[in-house]
Amino acid sequence: MKTIGFAGSNNSASINHQLVSYAVKSVENSEVIKLTDYSVPMYSQDLEKAEGIPQSIKNLDAKLSEANKLVISVSEHNGNISAFFKNILDWLSRYNRDFLNNKQVVILSASPGGGGAGIASTITEKTLPYFGAEVVSKLSVKGFYDIFKDGEIIDPELNNQLTKAMNSFS
Repeated sequence: MKTIGFAGSNNSASINHQLVSYAVKSVENSEVIKLTDYSVPMYSQDLEKAEGIPQSIKNLDAKLSEANKLVISVSEHNGNISAFFKNILDWLSRYNRDFLNNKQVVILSASPGGGGAGIASTITEKTLPYFGAEVVSKLSVKGFYDIFKDGEIIDPELNNQLTKAMNSFS
């Protein structure tokens, strides 16, 4: 049983990367990866036809295949998931349509404002089952900079909610 966590963000100071790192730090046999380590061009059918699937996508698919549990924290850009994350999903699904088959997923999201990236979280929750995922829980974190200090969530109730979400894995 292995858990992999990552953020659907390409921001080097991503609050979603901070959140997912915090969420999985106490999970046994877990690893946090950065999707930016798997650089790919913007998906295009013409590009796929001309050049095939990028090796970095094959490598990412292999990495994800090591896990049966994923913790994904998504950012929200203009009421949607980030173009970066959508692009990764597009490439992965072209290489292996069921790249999330038999994987349980906890979806997290964070924003500095009052929405907690909840729209992106809902979009992700509805999208991932197309690739075989079983979404077992989700949690949106509002006002990230007010509740996350020195690498930890300082709000006890939010910590309880995160623990409950992480305990949703069977």
